[in-house]
Amino acid sequence: MQSVLRSPHRSAIGRAIGRATRRCEDQYAIKARTVSNDAPKKAKEEVHSDIKLYQYAICPFCNINKALLSYTDTPYEIVEVNPLSKAELSFSADGYKKVPVATVRTDDAAEPSSSGPSVRQIRQIRQINGSEEIGRALLALPSVLRNLSLRNGLPLATFQSSPRARKWETFSREELAPVLYPNICRSWSESYEAFGYVNDAKGFTTVQKGLIRGVGSLAMLFAASKIKSKRNITDEREALRSALSKWAEEGLDGNGSYGSGAEHPDMGDIAMFGVMNSISGLRTHEEVILGRGGEDANPVVLDWYLRMREQVGSTVY
Repeated sequence: MQSVLRSPHRSAIGRAIGRATRRCEDQYAIKARTVSNDAPKKAKEEVHSDIKLYQYAICPFCNINKALLSYTDTPYEIVEVNPLSKAELSFSADGYKKVPVATVRTDDAAEPSSSGPSVRQIRQIRQINGSEEIGRALLALPSVLRNLSLRNGLPLATFQSSPRARKWETFSREELAPVLYPNICRSWSESYEAFGYVNDAKGFTTVQKGLIRGVGSLAMLFAASKIKSKRNITDEREALRSALSKWAEEGLDGNGSYGSGAEHPDMGDIAMFGVMNSISGLRTHEEVILGRGGEDANPVVLDWYLRMREQVGSTVY
């Protein structure tokens, strides 16, 4: 298992194998599961929390969660999952083998025993499956909420659940993320490039890296063609530019403000940024998001994206 400690305000690029592509699109109503060791019925307070995120580096749904963690200055640990073997998810209590999966370890203080003043620490590990469930769980953690309140002036209900926040978070997952796949997999060479992240995965052997890039690239290319057919996409770039134009005109009101309509970003902004940032470093990101290589970027989206990158961090691991 590869397990690398990441600090906030760092970045990576997101997504792997074709089957996981289809699975990632369906990961919304996933049930969170709690695994505890002698957990007390009533925990009094959160004393310490460790967050571990199991991901594919180029998975846009994983990157939504990472963007939220980084924005709230919440330390977290990443485990890169082998998309072929899923060995890193062998611990899963319910056999769930999709990404993202998060585990949150909490040391809870039990009430003092009647025989003395000592307080017994009870360690709980909660497994949370699916990007949406993870996001909701993170925004219920006291440590995340404290950090959020320090840097964002929006009430939690507005940040997380306002009509605008819900609309654009849903748009990021259901409209923007799917059109990324045909764009980063227009050819086998681009698909192979998308899997280049495995070269930095220290937990994978040379043979595993070769298999992931080879098999994963072909599977992703095939999956991208199915997405094009399902969504009637004839021009990948035009489909992506159309989604970004909608965000610029309806989400950002054509002036590069935040999608929240306020001075601070909301969860819609975080989600849209996370999806776009998932392909950072790839040709599609350079050309369509940043406007490099002779391509024209949407100026409203670019202005917002660069400001969001300052807010969330130039890199998000």
